[in-house]
Amino acid sequence: MANTGPIIVLDPGKERTRGNEALFMNISAAKAVAGLVQSTLGPKGMDKMLINKMGQVSMTNDGVNILKDIGIEHPAAKMIVEVARSVESTAGDGTTSSVIFSAALLDKAEKLVRKGIHPSAIIKGYRIAETKALELMENSAIDVSKDNREDLLKKVAMTAITGKAPDIQKEHLADLCVQAAEIVEENGFVDVRTKIIRVVELQRRIEESEVVEGIALNTGALSKKAPKRIENPKIVLLDTEIVANKTKTGSVMVVSSPEERQKIIDSERNDLTAIAKKIVDTGANAVFSTKVVRGAVLEYFEKHDVFVSRPMEEKDIENVSYATGAKIIRNPKEITEADLGYADLLERDTRNGGGKTFIRGGRNSKVATIVVRGETLQHADSVDTALDDALWVIKSVIEDGKIVAGGGASEMEVALGLNAFAPTAGGYDQRVIAAYAEALEELPRTLIRNGGLDVIDLSLALRAEHAKNKNAGINVFTGKITDMLEAGVVDPYRVKVNTIKAATEAAVMILRIDDMLRATVTRDIPDAPPQHLAASYNGMAPPQMNERR
Repeated sequence: MANTGPIIVLDPGKERTRGNEALFMNISAAKAVAGLVQSTLGPKGMDKMLINKMGQVSMTNDGVNILKDIGIEHPAAKMIVEVARSVESTAGDGTTSSVIFSAALLDKAEKLVRKGIHPSAIIKGYRIAETKALELMENSAIDVSKDNREDLLKKVAMTAITGKAPDIQKEHLADLCVQAAEIVEENGFVDVRTKIIRVVELQRRIEESEVVEGIALNTGALSKKAPKRIENPKIVLLDTEIVANKTKTGSVMVVSSPEERQKIIDSERNDLTAIAKKIVDTGANAVFSTKVVRGAVLEYFEKHDVFVSRPMEEKDIENVSYATGAKIIRNPKEITEADLGYADLLERDTRNGGGKTFIRGGRNSKVATIVVRGETLQHADSVDTALDDALWVIKSVIEDGKIVAGGGASEMEVALGLNAFAPTAGGYDQRVIAAYAEALEELPRTLIRNGGLDVIDLSLALRAEHAKNKNAGINVFTGKITDMLEAGVVDPYRVKVNTIKAATEAAVMILRIDDMLRATVTRDIPDAPPQHLAASYNGMAPPQMNERR
């Protein structure tokens, strides 16, 4: 048989990394991501200062916001970021914990691989440990009853807010979140995304933040003559400018006298007045628009005591539509009474420059607005982030009806349960399950470390105390082991469950990878013949300026 020479299967322009080298590279990337956010965990976690390309500065200790803003490039590191995003979308909190736990699982897996255990055996053991961990977490959960629900909702909100907003105000902010959630709760479900609106107002104190049963808009009336209070308002929403009939594009109108010009002006005014009259005839007494309402239309509305807003953003118009049932109109000439929205009360606040309008008691859906106030933009943003986390954990507790002790108590309880379960598995599974338990203990250890406390002594003390009290956790403010339920430090059951699931899934995905193919940088373009150069004309030198003349 003839010798055909080497057969090239893979593109030589690809970089290939195989086996344990590829695995260890991905694990290092995941651990690097965890290192970016590890110091932010807990009530004494540190903040990160982020500066964007425009030079705008923001400070946060929210894990998922940090990871989204820093610009991750490594593919395995991006998988860890997706873990944080997954937990945020389902539970709203626990993003940093999930990233730290993922990296800890991979770190333990790396040590097991170096000892000769195959990644497939580790994956199998991790799946067994995950199932048992979820069972143990459910056993340690505490049911929320109607009698103690309000108190526990406040405690779980305060736990989420601690370290993200001023401690002196966390009780007030927790009360606002509980109040807003109870307003919009419907059949045991809380729609945080669409039914709870947050509006930021600067140069005000945090303690002045409030909850409005309805919608609070950062916009006032266009005219000083507008009514300050309207009971049972009938609302029109416009996403277009009210204009007279337009001539065809490119047409020219010629007038031969001032009288003809005045007739044209009067005709346009009559057209505008007719549109305004059609709106008023529907019974509307409040108009919100994304465009400025001018001239004859505004004058007509003023004569009929119709409230007209200043131009609003589209998202605000959509919120009003959702709450009141008003349809967003893009052709006011076709408006009917069926397009109107309804509420119990409309009132405007003329203080501080006259920039707020309140729509209370929308007839279409229960909506609540939290008016977040702060001295500066950074101050208000940090409070807004804390409120977002608090609202999500409240949602989780209301919908699931379960909580667990915080301060590392639930993680330590599950870890000890896994250690007791591991010997029953036997073989490699025993070692892998024990490694899983050790990785789970990394969360309370991180809390201790970020609190500036002795990691070894407190970790041992926490283990010992759990033999007597499953709710024992770390009080980073006193440096002692405390009953977390009595201290009011509680977390949603959903957050802990999703953290375990998401972190395990990420670790398993990375452990399955044993081959990486990466496209290299585009190779240099070979020298082009003269006729293809930009500075030539069909192979000839370009003509000189004097020759063109």
